[in-house]
Amino acid sequence: MERDGRRVVAALLYFGLGLSCQSPRGPTVATDTLRSDTTRWTDLLNQGLQAFARGDTQEALQAAEQALRLNPEEPFLYELRGYYHYTRGEDSMALAYYRKALERGGNSPTLHYRVGSVYLIQRRWNEARYHFMRSLSADSSNGDVWVALGLWARLQGRLSEAAAYWKKALTFDTTHDKARTFLYDLYLNELAQPETAKAYYLDPYWRLNRFDPLLNFQLGNYFLKKLQSLPPGKDQAKARATYAFQAVQAYTQAILAHPTYAQAYYNRGFVHFLMEKYGKALDDFVRALELNPQDSRAHFMAGSLYERQGDYDKARYHYKRSLEIQGRFPEAEEALRYLESKSHPRS
Repeated sequence: MERDGRRVVAALLYFGLGLSCQSPRGPTVATDTLRSDTTRWTDLLNQGLQAFARGDTQEALQAAEQALRLNPEEPFLYELRGYYHYTRGEDSMALAYYRKALERGGNSPTLHYRVGSVYLIQRRWNEARYHFMRSLSADSSNGDVWVALGLWARLQGRLSEAAAYWKKALTFDTTHDKARTFLYDLYLNELAQPETAKAYYLDPYWRLNRFDPLLNFQLGNYFLKKLQSLPPGKDQAKARATYAFQAVQAYTQAILAHPTYAQAYYNRGFVHFLMEKYGKALDDFVRALELNPQDSRAHFMAGSLYERQGDYDKARYHYKRSLEIQGRFPEAEEALRYLESKSHPRS
């Protein structure tokens, strides 16, 4: 559950050092005898922040540890150490260091945001909300915290509340990509209001940047949703072909702008699959797997198409990989049992 929770919120909560990149408050005791140590620990802190900025978390950790030895009462150093563990998915360790920061007087909006983020991953709803509200009490215009509150509500099935929080984030920053994306997906999927999703949370942004890969990917999702909503029957053939063409065009534009966009390849492949263009579909699923070998759905779809071609060895491989990655995947389990029964028929 904790691992699944991290997957859900990772895209939302992992975003730079943000407000914590401010200069920390000075040491509690400032005497001539401590000035050299003060200079040293602040130098080490700056070194750690620079290492974080370029993605060298190991060097950042080493710098933070050295700074802590010189100034063990500075809350921000514990926060930095906690953030290091957070980026590694070590939520319990991150929380332990964040608590030490709080115990030493840390009270910044960013610290409360980070503490709430860990509690959110752990599904500890009350604690998460408490710290998000503490963060907002000091900085009510922080869109990232409103987005986190929206996710807090969404994970509990409180959809209207989630929408209200994400809309609040957009009032402070109309270009907040996470808030817009969450609202778009909410109206497109859970609320089944694709026209609202497109009119309010896609079109105004797409018109300003028609080559943006994410916006084109989302446009493709809109046409895919329209395609899937059509009832079966020959009288819908023209509409199906139109929506499929529009979806493929949008996903292709996303890929042209971002050639390693694995999800765009997968979704384009799925459109080809729905239109029974199985060769093109397989090509896209294989490319999606080259870019993201851990996509269990792409393995399953590739397995299905290899099975359709009669290449049972490759089909088995991909079904097994999808099970190794996802664990419980009933469709892959059933497909694998069927192939095994064909290879070893009962006497």
